[in-house]
Amino acid sequence: MGFLLCIDPMILGIDASRANHDQKTGVEWYAFFLIEEMKKLTGAYPNLRVVLYADQPLRGSLARMPQHWTQKVLSWPPRRLWTQFRLSWEMLLHPPDVLFIPAHVFPIIHPKKTVMTVHDVAAFRFPKAYSWFERWYSIWSASYAARRLWKVIVPSFFSKKELLALLTAGNRPDAVYDSERIMVIPHGYDPAYGAPVSPAAIDATRKKFGIGGPFLLAIGRLEYKKNTAILIHAFENIKQRGGERVQNLALVLAGKPGVGYETIASIREASPYRKDIIETGWISNLDARCLMKVADVFVFPSLYEGFGMPVLEAFASGTPAVVSKGNSLEEVGGSAALYADPTDLKQVEEALFRLVTDSHLREEYAQKGLSRVRKFSWRSSAEKTVDVLLNAMTT
Repeated sequence: MGFLLCIDPMILGIDASRANHDQKTGVEWYAFFLIEEMKKLTGAYPNLRVVLYADQPLRGSLARMPQHWTQKVLSWPPRRLWTQFRLSWEMLLHPPDVLFIPAHVFPIIHPKKTVMTVHDVAAFRFPKAYSWFERWYSIWSASYAARRLWKVIVPSFFSKKELLALLTAGNRPDAVYDSERIMVIPHGYDPAYGAPVSPAAIDATRKKFGIGGPFLLAIGRLEYKKNTAILIHAFENIKQRGGERVQNLALVLAGKPGVGYETIASIREASPYRKDIIETGWISNLDARCLMKVADVFVFPSLYEGFGMPVLEAFASGTPAVVSKGNSLEEVGGSAALYADPTDLKQVEEALFRLVTDSHLREEYAQKGLSRVRKFSWRSSAEKTVDVLLNAMTT
């Protein structure tokens, strides 16, 4: 590669602000694991210098820098709009050769060779799941990125198709784009989900959240887009069908409240099984791994996902999964998950009931998941991402 022949160092800038969050969810975990894997790969390129930009000093393993990596803390006391003001100012004064934005928010001032990951365009399909500003910004930034930035990375072919649909919506006269610039690079998963968890840690997590017996597990925001309301109704129907297996079954909802939570809370409060519906709020990585290990079934009936990392985490944990069909989750799950139309309550109920009441079927899908998850890794994601970024430097 021509990059290896360069005499002058080349600078790759990466926005690490989201990876540095304490309470990470999907996008933040993506940024974190990708950066950590990229650290292991860049030593093969002695002329490459990497700068991690953040609004606060990096914490934990992010702060441990390999050779030729540095962090640059860009202070911004207002905290809000850090990307648009403080990072933009840095790009104006000290632009890197290539800028990588892993979390969908790019600075207005940016180098010509800027690469961004667009995780999904859910606001395009489900506008009521977002505030007006989130909806406007998400749609604008995704379409701008696909038309103007050097490259765009998406996590699935479904997301690429959806981004192209956004660009051509309404036969817009300015919809000039090159679909070849949209690169599909699947996410990985946290390998810790495949490692053993101590019985003491599992017992402590169960005790913390009051989970005594068998349970269904849903991880993600409690919101309209995640389809939490239908999940509660499906759980109620399973409980009403009775039987020894479901008598003590609980539903564990692990995540922060999101858009539409008021409706979800009222449904839960009105449920005759409300004592069996457990809300944990945001949970730590360790608690998530403990719960995933011992859940009877992981359920992910989301109306829309750009990828769906929790499905891979369930597979790695040896936990069978019921997930939505009709979006990216079929790319992720392959034949290793049971699928249901997320808008069809009966389908969601039946898929869950089958797994809950059939131990042989649970074991079959647990084994399928363990096989399927081996097709994904953060190392593979990082290698492909580094290739895109290095190619930007040499073209």
